[in-house]
Amino acid sequence: MKDSPTAEPGVLARFRLGDEWKEWVERNIRVRARRAQQMMEPSDDETERYLRASFCDKPFRNLETSPSGFAYVCCSSWLPTPIGDINSGIDDIWFGRRARALRASILDGSFRYCSRVHCSEIANRNLPRRDSERATQIMAEFASASPPTPKNVVLSHDRSCNLSCPSCRSENIVADKIKQAKLDEVTERLLVPMLRRAETVFVTGSGDPFGSAHFRRLLKRLITDEFSNLRVNLGTNGQLFDARAWRDLGLEGRVREVQISIDAARPETYSIVRRGGTFERLLANLEFIEGLRRSGVIESLHFSMVVQRLNFREMPDFVRLGRRFAADSVAFNMIRNWGTFSRAEFEQEFVGAATHPDFEELTRMLSDPILQPPYAQLGNIVDHVRRSRRKLAA
Repeated sequence: MKDSPTAEPGVLARFRLGDEWKEWVERNIRVRARRAQQMMEPSDDETERYLRASFCDKPFRNLETSPSGFAYVCCSSWLPTPIGDINSGIDDIWFGRRARALRASILDGSFRYCSRVHCSEIANRNLPRRDSERATQIMAEFASASPPTPKNVVLSHDRSCNLSCPSCRSENIVADKIKQAKLDEVTERLLVPMLRRAETVFVTGSGDPFGSAHFRRLLKRLITDEFSNLRVNLGTNGQLFDARAWRDLGLEGRVREVQISIDAARPETYSIVRRGGTFERLLANLEFIEGLRRSGVIESLHFSMVVQRLNFREMPDFVRLGRRFAADSVAFNMIRNWGTFSRAEFEQEFVGAATHPDFEELTRMLSDPILQPPYAQLGNIVDHVRRSRRKLAA
């Protein structure tokens, strides 16, 4: 490749820069691949009838940043079409052509940009009706001369984390000082003005807020009087979430919700699927977090598991773990290949396929009374199972 006369110099420079090359691949290959895959997903008449009568407020309320620099109105695995590059300016992309097209797909009931397979709101039929009071209010706001800016912001632009879970990444990712400085500058210039107008911010959907020096600095900034009306929601693996971190970041009274991704209920499984963490440390920190929830310092606490071959048998025990530590709910979603597995490796881990040797055991387990809603939320798992059976029968 080095000596190829047709190679683009800019691409080679990105390749040598490592992280920038990965960002280029994400922006130019993976985003397009996810969108193409979503457009080819099978659907059925019942789902389409449901969507025509439903409404989703995410394209009207949410904005999520990403490590690639793209902004989304929802999780990129649920709605893989970005609304633009944050460097273009938040207001420009929020009111831009792509954002308007995504909102139009909700208004006309087609949901044509949304994944029927990965979106748990669609799979579990959790969307509000389009004739509901909330939906009517939001549609009226965006039909006015001054539609609102994002109310809920999800910050996922730094992948720094203290763990390297195999379902998420193949190596430890921690931004160096040069990368942190770049993230700090972009955040101050483009995101802070938006956060002043927002109601909630979620940190983070891409790594860990306590394992990222950039997000730790930002959290300290967000708890000042400048953002007195902004409530913070945390998404973390829990390994670094202890009393000292809570105190040092000044989070008392500012955190509304905590989501903890755990992925196991037994220490031996945890050491594999949460590579770099220890179950003992997690349990010690969960005791501290439980105290925050029981005292009402945080309003809600949720645990989550990425279901895969190694941990699916622990789903009932995971529910018990949630109840033990005062979690308001536990959520399960099927593993997704984010580029960390070969096709053969992913087929081995993905127990949601009817051809997997553990598929029938998984389906029997789903009928366990302890796994029923509303406390246990099965995300997209039931829909994956249903679609797998239908595909095998066809």
